[in-house]
Amino acid sequence: MLQKLNVRAEDIPRTKFRLHIITGVLILLTFILAIVRIADSGTPRARTNTWGIAVTLKSAVFMAYQVATAHMEKLKRWANTKVNVVLNIIDTVFWFALFVITIMGAMGSTSISSKAVGAIIIILALILCGLAGFLSFVCIKERRYDKQHGTVPGKTTQYQEAV
Repeated sequence: MLQKLNVRAEDIPRTKFRLHIITGVLILLTFILAIVRIADSGTPRARTNTWGIAVTLKSAVFMAYQVATAHMEKLKRWANTKVNVVLNIIDTVFWFALFVITIMGAMGSTSISSKAVGAIIIILALILCGLAGFLSFVCIKERRYDKQHGTVPGKTTQYQEAV
């Protein structure tokens, strides 16, 4: 099973990009469902129910930094593999916290629709926790490659460009 998780160095940029696309779609869906859940009359107005909005916005900002510094030439000078590792590990912890806190919030709901939307958010938070964990793993591999070769996978060093 662990062999399937082994990502080759040359596949890291493509894997990260695909993970960012999947994660972005799921973050948007979770954000919309968190707002729908708060708008439901059977949902109590408590921090446990508004936590999802904060986590999705935080994840969107983290992902925007990573995608922008990886793909926009003007912002590439702020790209840092260590920062990507830390952001993704923090993201994993926050998605797991959303999973637990949404369970607590769903128990206090009074309507079936609020509990159903809460259950969907719980499932999405668990999936996003796993995706953020895998993205952390990929970024750790990218960081190790960067430390060994002086460049991230998929890029050439200045010496190789000059030759």
